[in-house]
Amino acid sequence: MLDTLVVGAGLGGLACARDLQAAGERVRVLDKSRGVSGRASTRRLPLQGGPEARLDHGARFFTVRHERTRDLAARGVQAGWLGEWARGFARWDGGTLQEAHPDGHPRYVPLDGMSALGRHLAGGLDVQTAVTVTRLERQDGAWQVSDATGPLARARRVVLNLPVPQLGPLLAGVGQDAPGPVEYAPAWAVGAVLKADLRADWPALELRGHPALEWIAREHTKRRPGHPPALMLHASADWSAANLERPPEDIVPELLDAASGVLGETLDVLEAFAHRWRYATLRRRVPAPGHWDAELGLGICGDGFTPDDHGPRVEAALLSGWWVAAQATGRAP
Repeated sequence: MLDTLVVGAGLGGLACARDLQAAGERVRVLDKSRGVSGRASTRRLPLQGGPEARLDHGARFFTVRHERTRDLAARGVQAGWLGEWARGFARWDGGTLQEAHPDGHPRYVPLDGMSALGRHLAGGLDVQTAVTVTRLERQDGAWQVSDATGPLARARRVVLNLPVPQLGPLLAGVGQDAPGPVEYAPAWAVGAVLKADLRADWPALELRGHPALEWIAREHTKRRPGHPPALMLHASADWSAANLERPPEDIVPELLDAASGVLGETLDVLEAFAHRWRYATLRRRVPAPGHWDAELGLGICGDGFTPDDHGPRVEAALLSGWWVAAQATGRAP
């Protein structure tokens, strides 16, 4: 029997599992996706006759404000898998383009894509992907976790790292309520590989007051030399909510046309895709760093919690995962 089973291989779950394993526990992580990192996701696009493109269609970058995450970033930069991307972005405000004004606060990105952060955290962990947990049961002082085919594993404790709306059905089976209230905004993202780069010198553009877009990034500025020119577009929460059920093939040309209008130039696209995030940006979070029930051996972590006052982001997910591990082991995070 395992000591702890972590359901969800997002950054919070991986951070928690890593600390638990470092404390000597037998830990396993399960996730329904084919890879790790959750919303810190990178889409890989093979290109005929050229290098592979990697576009961050979820989390755009991460920042560090706490000693432990500063240390993580410093070690990543030193090891060569992480880089500083920018210290501020240009802004489009109601049709006017404003140059970037550096704020001194570094934004970090893994050179091979945001999902590399999750792969770094997952190193040395027992991670099983393509597994969808459908049921939790409390039996004889332990947790049994099952998928549609039957039991998967037993553990003394379970930690859930899932969007709060997905917790309800699992927790209802053991008579527990999901933490809350929590409110998410959806997001459509469109990635495109271009034949030629834009006539621009900014790494990314924040949009204010646009009817559809809130973000345009020149993704190749994050990557290693030789990466093909590429754009990542993120739609606003309101536009995404209004267009949530439309097919991806309709979203791609509409957002590319919107970007072309903002940029004032035609986009010559080689490859493009759209991805819908139902639970993208948190508008309302649980006012706690995480959830821990020592009697049940039940933990919940993720960026839906409030481990500090700096807003929902990658660092918040890490802090929440470390906090739950600390409660479980009695060690400082």
